[in-house]
Amino acid sequence: MMHNVKIYAASKPVNPELYDLSRFASLFDQMQNTKRLNVTMLSMAAENQPGKHEWFVVETKHKAEKAVEDALSKAGVKTFLPMENGGKQVVRGRVIHDVSRPMMPGYVLVNIVYSPAAVCGIARLEGVAGFVGGMITPHRVSDEEMNRFKLFGTQELDLDLEHCKSFRRGDGVRFNSGPFAGFTGHVTKLRKDKVVDGERIASGAIIVVEMFGAVTPVETSLALLEKL
Repeated sequence: MMHNVKIYAASKPVNPELYDLSRFASLFDQMQNTKRLNVTMLSMAAENQPGKHEWFVVETKHKAEKAVEDALSKAGVKTFLPMENGGKQVVRGRVIHDVSRPMMPGYVLVNIVYSPAAVCGIARLEGVAGFVGGMITPHRVSDEEMNRFKLFGTQELDLDLEHCKSFRRGDGVRFNSGPFAGFTGHVTKLRKDKVVDGERIASGAIIVVEMFGAVTPVETSLALLEKL
């Protein structure tokens, strides 16, 4: 009985140069130098840096606010991320309501001494999309406005039903508090996530704002807005 026998060509010898780690030494050194440079630049944004500290608005990638804040805090950078209750989260198929969420998703405030190195160090962090206003002339938030805004971040917001019910899609609005105080825009979407006496009430909205030459959608609590 004849059997088909497959004959395989002998394997080619492995080129030892492919596994010569010394060939990657230069690349490894570059990576290490870049890492050290990032750490040095980020240290320029630390709270203990001498000089005039000012508040700036860092834009984050989707749902990266807390991770960015944690990374900044770990690096010694003073931050502020106001939170509010009212979000929902799906855990193992169950929907949990009234979980804590950022009051202004997509943004973290930082208090730094402005310098190109400090801004660049923050911008290189994972989850950071950039600075509101750009890296060269980023938008500054006054201490007075920050003190007002911090009141929202340290206490439970009272839901003013009449105030919330007054907003409609397309309404012109102005930010009366927060890092975007004074900016105007219009409502593109209402976030109806509160239930009061069986009625769904909007507590937040997405506002299209024109600032620094660009049109930007900003998600925010209605408590920070006034109608025009």
